[in-house]
Amino acid sequence: MRTLYLRKDDNNLTRKVLIDMAYLVAHKKIRLPKIYFEDSLYVPYFKDKEKQNICKYFLTKDELLAEDNDFYYFKFPFKSAQVEDAAV
Repeated sequence: MRTLYLRKDDNNLTRKVLIDMAYLVAHKKIRLPKIYFEDSLYVPYFKDKEKQNICKYFLTKDELLAEDNDFYYFKFPFKSAQVEDAAV
């Protein structure tokens, strides 16, 4: 599986946060350390098979599946081929 990133647009910059790929493959969930969580983090994905329309799946506190002392857990409702992989 290829490396996937969460992104955050801030002014004219785009920051990337690496997704824990081992956990994602094993559990089909995004495991995000609490210290990396902030508003406006998103997963860029393609809604159609032609890969023309890029949408953003935002990780928000109301989307939390679970939480422990160190991590937040979010659902990952896509196939890895749907997630945009262009390096920005």
